[in-house]
Amino acid sequence: MKRMKAIRCHGFGGRHRLEGGLDVPEPGPGEVLVRVDASGICAADRAMWDATGPWNLNFPFTPGHEFTGTVTALGEGADLRHGLSIGNRAIAELNVTYGNDFFRQRGLYHLSDSMDVVGATLDGGWAEYMIYPADALIHKVPDTLSNRAACYTEPLANAIHGVQRADIGFEDVVVVAGAGPIGMGMVQAAHLKTPRKLILINPGKAKRDLALTFGADLAFHPEDPDLRTAISDLTGGRGADVFLEASGRGSAFLLGLELIRKAGRLVVFGVYKDKVPFDLNILGEFKELDLRGGHLAPFTYSTALDLMARGLIDGDACVTHAYPLEDFEAAITRAPDPDEVQIKVIFEPNGPESL
Repeated sequence: MKRMKAIRCHGFGGRHRLEGGLDVPEPGPGEVLVRVDASGICAADRAMWDATGPWNLNFPFTPGHEFTGTVTALGEGADLRHGLSIGNRAIAELNVTYGNDFFRQRGLYHLSDSMDVVGATLDGGWAEYMIYPADALIHKVPDTLSNRAACYTEPLANAIHGVQRADIGFEDVVVVAGAGPIGMGMVQAAHLKTPRKLILINPGKAKRDLALTFGADLAFHPEDPDLRTAISDLTGGRGADVFLEASGRGSAFLLGLELIRKAGRLVVFGVYKDKVPFDLNILGEFKELDLRGGHLAPFTYSTALDLMARGLIDGDACVTHAYPLEDFEAAITRAPDPDEVQIKVIFEPNGPESL
C-alpha cells in the first residue's frame, strides 16, 4: 500500500498536525484519485485554525477546499462519468450535493440541504493525494494554465458569482472593498463588465497599486477623505451604484451602507468573525437598498477556468506565496505586511511546479 502525508485537523484552535504514513486512498466507483499539485489556504481555513468560524464539524479531517490535481487512478466508471483519463489535470467543486431537494430543483445546488463539503465534511487537498467524490462536479484544467493559477479557480469562481449577483451595468460606479483572493478576483471580473468607474478600497498600498493594473480605475485607503469626494463627484452626490463587500470586515460593510446610493445594490460576500450592529432604517426608510448575499460558486468554475485560459484574468499574479506541507503553521498564520502583496497562499504538497 502506498503511503502519503496530510495535514489533519483534530479540532479548532490550532489543533492541526502533519501526519505521515497514511494510506493513499483507493478510488471507489465513480471516484477519482488525484496527486495534489496545489492547494490553497482560505480565510475560512484560518478561521478554523483560530476557532473563530461559525461551523460545527466532525474531527479529524483533512482541510483544503481550493485545489488542483493530476489524475492517477479512476474508480469503476469514473472515466465516462467525468470525462477524465489518467494524467489529466482536474479540479472538483467543493460542495457535493445529493438528492432532489427544493434548492437543487431550482438550480441552487450550492444551497442544497443535502451536502458534503470537500475540506470539511470530506477530506480535502492539504495532502499529497485526495479523492474527488463520485457526485462531485469535476472540471478539466486547460493546458495553458499553471498549477498555481488552477489552484486560484475556487476563489475566483466565488468572485465571479459575487459579480454576477451585482448585475453590473455599463453606467455603474462600482466599489469593491477588500483585496484578498475574492476581492482581487472581483476587481478583474467586474472590469470585464466595463462599468463606468471601478474603485477598490483596501488599506495596503501595494495591493491598491496592483488592483490598478487589474482594471480598477481608482484605489483608496478606507480612511482616505478623497474616497468620498471621488464617489460624490462621479455620481452627482448620489453615491455608488454597486458596492461589493469582499473583506469580511464589519467596518467595510458599514462603509458600504454609507457610500451606496438610494436603491443601490450591496453584495455581502465573506465570512465575518463578529456581529455587525447597524441601523435597519438605512435599508428601508432612508435608502431602499437592494442587499444581496453571496455564497460559494454555482456554475462559475468553468467560467473562471475559461477567463484565465483566455488571458482575461491573471490567476498567477493572485497566487503570491507557496509552502510545503511541513511548514503548515507558518503558512496558515502568515500575516501580510501592508507594503507587500499577499493574496493567495498555497501548499504544494508534491513539490513546486517547474515554471
